[in-house]
Amino acid sequence: MLKRAPRRVTRLTGRVSAAALSACALALATASATAAPNPTANIPLGRLPAACRGAARGSVCEQASIVALDRARAKLGLGPYLVPSDFVTLAPARQWLILANLDRLDYSLRAIAGLNRTLDAIAKQGALRNADPNPWPLLKSLRTGGSLGFASNWGGGMPNALVAYYEWMYDDGYGGPNLDCPRRSAPGCWGHRQVILSFPQGAAIAMGGAVVQGTSSYALTIVDTSATVFHYDYTWVQAKADGAGRAHT
Repeated sequence: MLKRAPRRVTRLTGRVSAAALSACALALATASATAAPNPTANIPLGRLPAACRGAARGSVCEQASIVALDRARAKLGLGPYLVPSDFVTLAPARQWLILANLDRLDYSLRAIAGLNRTLDAIAKQGALRNADPNPWPLLKSLRTGGSLGFASNWGGGMPNALVAYYEWMYDDGYGGPNLDCPRRSAPGCWGHRQVILSFPQGAAIAMGGAVVQGTSSYALTIVDTSATVFHYDYTWVQAKADGAGRAHT
């Protein structure tokens, strides 16, 4: 059996901004407000199989990661993640999109429409720097005539993207690996979870995600625009057609 590798998790990006037609405070509130409650305490991942040491993206380790995710959801009174049958073969960003939307929909939040390659590239820049991605230079160049906002996560040292997602969602409070939660009242507690569940009623929500495997660095960014401005390379509609959200018979 294998314990989790040492890892670092940093805070959500604090730079949530608005276009000229919207108040910055409104954009910040839109990004951070959520109808989804935080767990009352961390739900530690526990041990992973020995296979995770040499084949963290192998089916044995990924299936064990899904089992851990389902176990955490059960402790919150939720059913298992209904992922497509080919889920473990999907790219990490696609896995994150599916998991995030299954969580968002269970809390009656608007789904993320899809992944965008430019946002993926911005996420990769964050992963390479071991820092939260910053899509604001791109967003402020858009001409949407409305509000803009983003929220980002970075984490390092986890064996695969599913464990990174687990840490962001279920082990992000006081006493866990979140360096921005040094005390119970710290504003960074559960910040990564709040990023995943940000923009609860967003207009057009897109995601970018990236993994740098050699350094086990993981980053994602979620952006909200008042109109659809991004081309989606993988959509929630495609994920649902592949079986996301549907029980397997």
